[in-house]
Amino acid sequence: MRVLAFDTSTEALSVALSVDGRCRTADEAGGPRASQRLLPLCAELLQSAGLQFTDLDLIGMGAGPGAFTGLRTAASAAQGLAYALHRPVARIDTLMAQAETAFALLQGDGLVQPDPVEAEPGAVVLAANDARMGELYWELFRATPSGWQSLHPPAVQRPELAVLAWAEVLADLPEHLESGALPRLLACGNAWSEHADQLCAAFAIHTGDNPRLAALNRAVLRAVACTPSAATVARLSLQQHAAGLTVAAALAQPLYVRDKVALTTAERELARA
Repeated sequence: MRVLAFDTSTEALSVALSVDGRCRTADEAGGPRASQRLLPLCAELLQSAGLQFTDLDLIGMGAGPGAFTGLRTAASAAQGLAYALHRPVARIDTLMAQAETAFALLQGDGLVQPDPVEAEPGAVVLAANDARMGELYWELFRATPSGWQSLHPPAVQRPELAVLAWAEVLADLPEHLESGALPRLLACGNAWSEHADQLCAAFAIHTGDNPRLAALNRAVLRAVACTPSAATVARLSLQQHAAGLTVAAALAQPLYVRDKVALTTAERELARA
């Protein structure tokens, strides 16, 4: 199975080519450059493997949540390739890809691992990224023997509301966690640095009588600052293909969790005041 996968949902541009389980990757700065460099970088990766676009079996895209322009870039490339090649597309939740990426980082001795690190069943991961406009994107996952289980659909909220939502999700975890002792708990993303003051204040208010939220706060203090890797998008794309969940080109749409992408002038002035 030959999979071309990419993610442009953050400020990073990540591309991967998986051929029968062996993966080549290329990563660059993304942002405004992503729309210009995505397809050339894909072509370079294929050329290095002695392949052409027509040799591909599947396209994997980071569908979102994420930066509006970045998601449009990935969707446009995926749709164009899928239409031209008559290939299916795997739409991958970028926060799920980020959660899996985080498990390959800072393992034990603090070194990046060369191979994927499979999350132990029961482990809980909170992925959260800055969404600008005073908000963050987030999603909570639990690892199961068959893959990642989303404990809450992707959302965009102000930090203080997000902390309350996290407390509710943790409270709903199975009764065997009633002591408050969670399995391994990890946080990843860049929301922790971008919204440090607001998150710290919200945790301080709500963790006093909530041991599960206190455990999450400790995980946040050790958060892994990673972006979704295209290698992870490729692995999740193969799982999605095996489960029969891929889509045709016309359905390769971004996953938006926010309709409004900018503040008005009046709203910006109010925020500054």
